[in-house]
Amino acid sequence: MLTTQHPIHERLPIGLLLAMNSGFVDAYTFQYHESRFASLQTGNLIQAGFNLAHGRFGASMIFIWPILFFTIGAACNTILKKQWPEGRLSLQQHSILLEFIGITAIVAMHQYLSSTFFIAFLSFFLAIQLDSFPKLQGLPFTSVMSTGNLRSVGTNITNFFYTGDKQFLSNTFHFLWLVLAFLFGAFISGLLAQALGTYALFGASLIVLIVFGLLFKK
Repeated sequence: MLTTQHPIHERLPIGLLLAMNSGFVDAYTFQYHESRFASLQTGNLIQAGFNLAHGRFGASMIFIWPILFFTIGAACNTILKKQWPEGRLSLQQHSILLEFIGITAIVAMHQYLSSTFFIAFLSFFLAIQLDSFPKLQGLPFTSVMSTGNLRSVGTNITNFFYTGDKQFLSNTFHFLWLVLAFLFGAFISGLLAQALGTYALFGASLIVLIVFGLLFKK
């Protein structure tokens, strides 16, 4: 159940928008950058290992760069949290503002970036998003992928049937909404791409900007 006991950055509308943003970005890179993803680093690890096994070192680097940038993004956000004191903006607002500026700049300069570094920079900023918003309603969740959230749907609905505890049922719907938000983000990305082409990624900037504004509502 949605309550005010949780900080604003852990509430459901924020989580839904973040999941929607990740689905939007990954659908975009899948369409315009050789079926690759910016947030799903497990796939990049598999591709890198597969290409290394076949001696294709150049091809493996296409997937290693996003992995490195994702790791660096999480590290940089940790530094931001430790070194940048909260003032008028919260730590989450600092991070989401940085993501907004980064995605907007990447779209504006996309003609000057190789496909590999375009995705790598997006991976950097999605890592910042993931690290800044680790919980929903006090529960661990992931905003840049759906595998863990799907697991949580299964475990919570099963626990509800075993115990009858309605909190598990509430948790089930929270995680189900997150999965659907990710799917909806991919859907919207595909629609906008038909109208705006490669500039459709500005839609992700808009989603992140909305999150930034909602974080002011205490």
